[in-house]
Amino acid sequence: MFSLPRQAVTVIVPRPAPSAESDRLLLRPIEESDLPAIFAIRSRPEVARFNHPKTPFQSIDDAREWMASKTFMTGPSEVIGCSFTMAIVDKSIATNEEPVIGYVGINSLDPCPQIGYSILPEHWGKGFATEALQMLLTMWWKLPRRDLPSLFTQDEEPEKVYAICEKLNHGSCQVLRKCDFKVVDEFRYEADELCFWSSTRNIPESQL
Repeated sequence: MFSLPRQAVTVIVPRPAPSAESDRLLLRPIEESDLPAIFAIRSRPEVARFNHPKTPFQSIDDAREWMASKTFMTGPSEVIGCSFTMAIVDKSIATNEEPVIGYVGINSLDPCPQIGYSILPEHWGKGFATEALQMLLTMWWKLPRRDLPSLFTQDEEPEKVYAICEKLNHGSCQVLRKCDFKVVDEFRYEADELCFWSSTRNIPESQL
């Protein structure tokens, strides 16, 4: 039977979480004003098809509940009450229009860090998900860590982040591959065949 690995939480999440910017995108922490954009994304059947649960959002209240679930409720004091989910802002969209085209973030830390992301279907195929995930991972690995040497030995696995993705979600699988994730297990949940992916820290020391 498949079970998630357990990883000690050493990361320290700042309040507020950091932002990042590229030529095309701005990643910033999600906020209350993003609820309509989150609803617009998660209410789409083609997005819900590969999410859990698979039911499209029916109201802003669904989006509000989703946003609340991104706050870490367990773990050390350095993470409780924090969130590391980012709005993906397309910098080319005019300020009088909705610039949030998706989100990407660390969904949970217990028992291990798991990432999640979604993009509006109108923006699929443009490389935004890959770019946003690479930016998020860079920010994540740059966060300070608590020094807990007693938790680690030379033989222990290095710190990782994980993702669960349906095998039929070819676009998302391709995003994970481009971001250096590797399939480490496969399992079935209800009617879905799922792949369990992992990625180790791969940011050059010179960039940390």
